[in-house]
Amino acid sequence: MLDIKPLALAALAWALATGAAAAPARGVAPSDGSTHVADVEVVQHDSAAPPAFADMLRAAVVREAALYGDIGRPITLRIEVDKVHLKNAAKAMLMGDDNAARGRVAVVDPSTGQPLGTFAVKVNASRGGFNGAALGMTLLGALDPTGYVDVATTAASAGSGTDRSGAQARMSANFAAETLRRTFGDARARAVHPAKR
Repeated sequence: MLDIKPLALAALAWALATGAAAAPARGVAPSDGSTHVADVEVVQHDSAAPPAFADMLRAAVVREAALYGDIGRPITLRIEVDKVHLKNAAKAMLMGDDNAARGRVAVVDPSTGQPLGTFAVKVNASRGGFNGAALGMTLLGALDPTGYVDVATTAASAGSGTDRSGAQARMSANFAAETLRRTFGDARARAVHPAKR
Protein backbone atom coordinates (compact mmCIF):
# COMPACT_ATOMS: atom_id res chain seq x y z
CA MET A 1 0.00 0.00 0.00
CA LEU A 2 1.31 3.43 -0.96
CA ASP A 3 1.71 5.86 1.94
CA ILE A 4 0.85 9.31 0.60
CA LYS A 5 1.92 11.22 3.73
CA PRO A 6 5.58 11.53 2.58
CA LEU A 7 4.36 12.58 -0.87
CA ALA A 8 2.15 15.28 0.67
CA LEU A 9 5.08 16.57 2.74
CA ALA A 10 7.35 16.55 -0.31
CA ALA A 11 4.79 18.50 -2.37
CA LEU A 12 4.39 21.03 0.44
CA ALA A 13 8.16 21.45 0.79
CA TRP A 14 8.50 21.93 -2.98
CA ALA A 15 5.72 24.56 -3.06
CA LEU A 16 7.30 26.49 -0.19
CA ALA A 17 10.81 26.24 -1.64
CA THR A 18 9.81 27.39 -5.11
CA GLY A 19 7.46 30.09 -3.89
CA ALA A 20 4.53 28.67 -5.85
CA ALA A 21 2.37 31.73 -5.26
CA ALA A 22 1.68 34.67 -7.55
CA ALA A 23 3.78 34.85 -10.69
CA PRO A 24 6.30 37.71 -10.70
CA ALA A 25 4.99 40.80 -12.47
CA ARG A 26 7.09 43.27 -14.48
CA GLY A 27 4.24 45.71 -14.87
CA VAL A 28 2.48 47.17 -17.87
CA ALA A 29 3.19 50.82 -17.03
CA PRO A 30 6.74 52.07 -16.42
CA SER A 31 7.69 51.31 -12.81
CA ASP A 32 10.00 54.34 -12.49
CA GLY A 33 7.28 56.65 -11.19
CA SER A 34 6.73 58.37 -14.55
CA THR A 35 3.02 57.40 -14.60
CA HIS A 36 0.14 57.56 -12.17
CA VAL A 37 -3.46 56.34 -12.09
CA ALA A 38 -5.69 59.27 -13.01
CA ASP A 39 -8.97 57.41 -13.55
CA VAL A 40 -10.50 54.04 -12.72
CA GLU A 41 -13.43 52.60 -14.68
CA VAL A 42 -15.17 49.42 -13.51
CA VAL A 43 -17.71 47.48 -15.56
CA GLN A 44 -19.39 44.48 -13.94
CA HIS A 45 -20.49 41.79 -16.42
CA ASP A 46 -21.65 39.18 -13.87
CA SER A 47 -25.37 39.79 -13.34
CA ALA A 48 -25.34 37.46 -10.31
CA ALA A 49 -22.62 39.50 -8.58
CA PRO A 50 -23.55 41.72 -5.64
CA PRO A 51 -24.44 45.14 -7.11
CA ALA A 52 -22.15 46.98 -4.69
CA PHE A 53 -19.03 45.03 -5.67
CA ALA A 54 -18.14 47.27 -8.63
CA ASP A 55 -18.32 50.40 -6.46
CA MET A 56 -16.30 48.74 -3.68
CA LEU A 57 -13.67 47.67 -6.21
CA ARG A 58 -13.40 51.12 -7.76
CA ALA A 59 -13.04 52.74 -4.33
CA ALA A 60 -10.37 50.19 -3.32
CA VAL A 61 -8.34 50.76 -6.51
CA VAL A 62 -8.54 54.56 -6.15
CA ARG A 63 -7.48 54.31 -2.48
CA GLU A 64 -4.56 51.98 -3.27
CA ALA A 65 -3.50 53.95 -6.36
CA ALA A 66 -3.05 57.06 -4.21
CA LEU A 67 -0.13 55.27 -2.53
CA TYR A 68 1.66 55.11 -5.90
CA GLY A 69 1.73 58.91 -6.24
CA ASP A 70 0.20 61.45 -8.60
CA ILE A 71 3.11 62.66 -10.70
CA GLY A 72 4.01 61.82 -14.28
CA ARG A 73 1.88 60.84 -17.23
CA PRO A 74 -1.73 59.86 -16.33
CA ILE A 75 -3.08 56.40 -17.06
CA THR A 76 -6.60 54.98 -16.87
CA LEU A 77 -7.41 51.54 -15.49
CA ARG A 78 -10.40 49.89 -17.20
CA ILE A 79 -11.51 46.92 -15.13
CA GLU A 80 -14.04 44.42 -16.41
CA VAL A 81 -15.36 42.14 -13.66
CA ASP A 82 -16.38 38.83 -15.21
CA LYS A 83 -17.30 36.80 -12.12
CA VAL A 84 -17.90 37.38 -8.41
CA HIS A 85 -18.72 34.31 -6.31
CA LEU A 86 -19.40 34.35 -2.58
CA LYS A 87 -18.71 31.20 -0.58
CA ASN A 88 -21.58 28.94 0.49
CA ALA A 89 -20.64 27.38 3.86
CA ALA A 90 -22.64 24.17 3.32
CA LYS A 91 -21.17 23.65 -0.14
CA ALA A 92 -17.69 24.37 1.24
CA MET A 93 -18.12 21.60 3.84
CA LEU A 94 -19.33 19.02 1.35
CA MET A 95 -17.29 19.61 -1.77
CA GLY A 96 -15.22 22.75 -1.41
CA ASP A 97 -16.15 26.34 -2.19
CA ASP A 98 -14.39 29.68 -1.90
CA ASN A 99 -14.96 33.38 -2.38
CA ALA A 100 -13.58 34.35 -5.78
CA ALA A 101 -13.54 37.25 -8.21
CA ARG A 102 -11.99 37.43 -11.65
CA GLY A 103 -11.79 39.92 -14.44
CA ARG A 104 -9.61 41.73 -16.95
CA VAL A 105 -7.75 45.00 -16.68
CA ALA A 106 -6.68 47.30 -19.51
CA VAL A 107 -4.08 49.98 -18.74
CA VAL A 108 -4.93 52.82 -21.13
CA ASP A 109 -3.17 56.01 -22.18
CA PRO A 110 -6.06 58.52 -21.94
CA SER A 111 -4.47 60.97 -24.37
CA THR A 112 -4.56 58.44 -27.22
CA GLY A 113 -7.13 55.93 -25.97
CA GLN A 114 -4.64 53.17 -26.77
CA PRO A 115 -4.08 50.32 -24.30
CA LEU A 116 -0.56 50.03 -22.93
CA GLY A 117 -1.34 46.45 -21.97
CA THR A 118 -3.94 44.10 -20.55
CA PHE A 119 -3.93 41.29 -18.02
CA ALA A 120 -6.29 38.97 -16.16
CA VAL A 121 -6.86 39.13 -12.41
CA LYS A 122 -8.20 36.32 -10.24
CA VAL A 123 -8.40 36.67 -6.45
CA ASN A 124 -10.14 35.25 -3.41
CA ALA A 125 -11.00 36.79 -0.04
CA SER A 126 -7.99 35.40 1.87
CA ARG A 127 -5.64 37.79 3.56
CA GLY A 128 -2.00 37.09 2.80
CA GLY A 129 -0.57 33.75 1.91
CA PHE A 130 0.49 30.61 3.73
CA ASN A 131 1.02 31.64 7.38
CA GLY A 132 2.62 29.66 10.19
CA ALA A 133 -0.69 28.43 11.60
CA ALA A 134 -1.82 27.15 8.21
CA LEU A 135 1.54 25.44 7.69
CA GLY A 136 1.33 23.83 11.15
CA MET A 137 -2.18 22.52 10.54
CA THR A 138 -1.19 21.17 7.12
CA LEU A 139 1.80 19.33 8.59
CA LEU A 140 -0.29 17.97 11.48
CA GLY A 141 -2.94 16.82 9.01
CA ALA A 142 -0.32 15.03 6.94
CA LEU A 143 1.03 13.20 10.00
CA ASP A 144 -2.31 12.52 11.78
CA PRO A 145 -3.27 8.85 11.27
CA THR A 146 -6.84 9.43 12.52
CA GLY A 147 -7.74 12.18 10.03
CA TYR A 148 -9.37 14.31 12.75
CA VAL A 149 -7.04 17.25 12.14
CA ASP A 150 -7.99 17.38 8.44
CA VAL A 151 -11.71 17.19 9.28
CA ALA A 152 -11.39 20.03 11.83
CA THR A 153 -9.35 22.15 9.41
CA THR A 154 -11.91 21.59 6.62
CA ALA A 155 -14.80 22.55 8.93
CA ALA A 156 -13.03 25.71 10.09
CA SER A 157 -12.16 26.66 6.53
CA ALA A 158 -15.74 26.11 5.36
CA GLY A 159 -17.12 28.38 8.06
CA SER A 160 -14.59 31.14 7.55
CA GLY A 161 -15.21 33.78 4.96
CA THR A 162 -19.00 33.45 4.96
CA ASP A 163 -19.47 37.06 6.10
CA ARG A 164 -20.66 38.29 2.71
CA SER A 165 -19.93 42.00 3.15
CA GLY A 166 -16.53 41.25 4.69
CA ALA A 167 -15.74 38.81 1.87
CA GLN A 168 -16.65 41.44 -0.72
CA ALA A 169 -14.43 44.01 0.99
CA ARG A 170 -11.48 41.60 1.18
CA MET A 171 -11.92 40.50 -2.44
CA SER A 172 -12.12 44.09 -3.68
CA ALA A 173 -8.98 44.98 -1.65
CA ASN A 174 -7.14 41.92 -3.02
CA PHE A 175 -8.32 42.71 -6.57
CA ALA A 176 -7.09 46.31 -6.19
CA ALA A 177 -3.70 45.25 -4.84
CA GLU A 178 -3.22 42.68 -7.61
CA THR A 179 -4.34 45.17 -10.27
CA LEU A 180 -1.78 47.74 -9.15
CA ARG A 181 0.95 45.11 -8.71
CA ARG A 182 0.40 43.95 -12.29
CA THR A 183 0.12 47.56 -13.52
CA PHE A 184 3.34 48.87 -11.95
CA GLY A 185 5.29 45.65 -11.29
CA ASP A 186 6.52 43.86 -8.20
CA ALA A 187 9.42 46.19 -7.46
CA ARG A 188 7.29 49.31 -7.22
CA ALA A 189 4.51 47.50 -5.33
CA ARG A 190 7.03 46.27 -2.74
CA ALA A 191 8.39 49.80 -2.37
CA VAL A 192 4.92 51.32 -1.92
CA HIS A 193 3.19 48.90 0.45
CA PRO A 194 5.47 49.09 3.52
CA ALA A 195 4.48 52.77 3.76
CA LYS A 196 0.82 51.71 3.98
CA ARG A 197 1.45 49.71 7.14
